[in-house]
Amino acid sequence: MAHIKRPDIKNILPPIQKTISYGINAPNPHNTQAWKIKIISDSEMLFYVDEKRLLPMTDPPARQIHIGCGCFIETLSIGAAELGYETKVEYFPEGVYALKEIREKPVARISLFENKNIQRDVLFNYIYERQTNRKVYSGPLVTDEEFKEIKRMVGESAAQIIFFNQPDKMKPFLNIFIKAMEIEATTHHLWEETRIWMRWDEKERERKRDGLSVPQVGADGLKRFFLELYSNKGNPGRWFSNLTIKAGLSDFNRGINSAKGVVFLKTKTNNPIDWVKTGRTYARIHLAITRLGMYSHPYMQVTQEYTEASELQKKFHELLKVEETEKIQMAFRIGRGKKPYLSYRRHLHDFFVEN
Repeated sequence: MAHIKRPDIKNILPPIQKTISYGINAPNPHNTQAWKIKIISDSEMLFYVDEKRLLPMTDPPARQIHIGCGCFIETLSIGAAELGYETKVEYFPEGVYALKEIREKPVARISLFENKNIQRDVLFNYIYERQTNRKVYSGPLVTDEEFKEIKRMVGESAAQIIFFNQPDKMKPFLNIFIKAMEIEATTHHLWEETRIWMRWDEKERERKRDGLSVPQVGADGLKRFFLELYSNKGNPGRWFSNLTIKAGLSDFNRGINSAKGVVFLKTKTNNPIDWVKTGRTYARIHLAITRLGMYSHPYMQVTQEYTEASELQKKFHELLKVEETEKIQMAFRIGRGKKPYLSYRRHLHDFFVEN
């Protein structure tokens, strides 16, 4: 299925396009793939946020969208090394922009330089295998030794990586994740944004090649069949019904409570460069845990900037002793579980804009 759902690099010639075909496999919020690319040459590109693929309700400053951009850049760079190219990234080459300028100024200028001696990244083999997994996790807790190995594979990080694996220390955070998701699912304009990005059957998923879906949130077999049937193509009356919300929260809570480790990424400041660099760290963490046979599931609700979560966020920050200028950029569980559904990516040419 991978060759149907993801670009086949064998059919792509220019080096910059080959590396882009790796980059778009990166994790990103709601699978919006909010990436826009202007090809400068066979070895250079300008990389933008796609302003038509933002999440203004749940991600008002587009912070998470920029984390997704960092994930793209890191995944591209790992792919470039495999092809024998060193990647130079110039962040915000026209300056850090305001939200209204998001379509006008690039996130990065990315250049490739051939380097026959470049060291191959051990994480390359896991680019296509890596998947967000929202299913229940099973097996043992992630050990301190395993986490040290994950950090070793990640290498230098712009974000502080915080890890908990003791059940009593994880529990307060898991309870906050549950409450934060309940707030989002029961706040109409927030939950509506998720409905917009849901894809309700395989034909729609293959056609649009983006967004979320019932199998992506962890439902299989008959449960998947009946949930998709009941949804009636995302009918709002069904989506906002107490039955749907309670069932969704029940599944979500089971996933949270099955965490075998919890990880937070914290930065000393909170600006767009922090966001992008955090994304690069998360991409490496996700590939590293994949190498160890594990999965990840982000819980971004409590980190988000909408007012409904502000009081819960204060409690969350107290638990982690977050200073005023600091920011928890990401929160996610890790562990082992059954193989998840492989999500689609858009066709390569869909990301390109004219010079």
